[in-house]
Amino acid sequence: MSLTMDHVTKVFKDGPNEFKALDNVSMEVNEGEFVAVIGPSGSGKSTFLSTAGALLSPTSGTIKIDGENIADLSDNKKTKLRLNKIGFVFQTANLVPYLNVTDQLRVIHVAAKNNNRTDDETALLNHFGLGHRTKNFPSELSGGERQRVAIARALANDPELILADEPTASLDSKRGREVVELLSNEIHNRGKAGIMVTHDERVLDLCDRVLMIKDGRLTEAEAVH
Repeated sequence: MSLTMDHVTKVFKDGPNEFKALDNVSMEVNEGEFVAVIGPSGSGKSTFLSTAGALLSPTSGTIKIDGENIADLSDNKKTKLRLNKIGFVFQTANLVPYLNVTDQLRVIHVAAKNNNRTDDETALLNHFGLGHRTKNFPSELSGGERQRVAIARALANDPELILADEPTASLDSKRGREVVELLSNEIHNRGKAGIMVTHDERVLDLCDRVLMIKDGRLTEAEAVH
């Protein structure tokens, strides 16, 4: 499995004005590879991740997941693609406040019409050291525990692509590193393609490659190993 972006441009219009949030971006992330994307605020990181994850459509260029051009898909097929092939990890965990830990994962199965996977939920939560937290609600969890639930949820439907948006933003340096180590291990061990947008340069050594985005343009950063 791979994600390929080929000459992708994303233009936003504000009345007569145009803003090029992505400018001719080309990149590939392969199975078992964890790539970080860094850059200053306003550089295009969020637009890049949203476009890679089929939340935004490119103005031009192609985006392929496992060889399928996602720009050609209908809205319904894009929704199905996101549910089944892409796992998202957001900077504030983005858990549903009124669902307990088990139901955070179960709701993903229900949305994707995978209704008979309770054993998978239990196994995932045990794997992430959350077996004792299955009935707890987000407000009863620590920040690190919430992010572990978010990672488990991202893996719930065994997606091919993991996209993480500033996963350490709400955590201290120790918990932040633990979360990125967890992401890195899962991506490598499960053979996923993974992209993390981050400001946290202290965790870049856990990634296979580092890309820099600035003014919507993507380039290779210097090696982290």
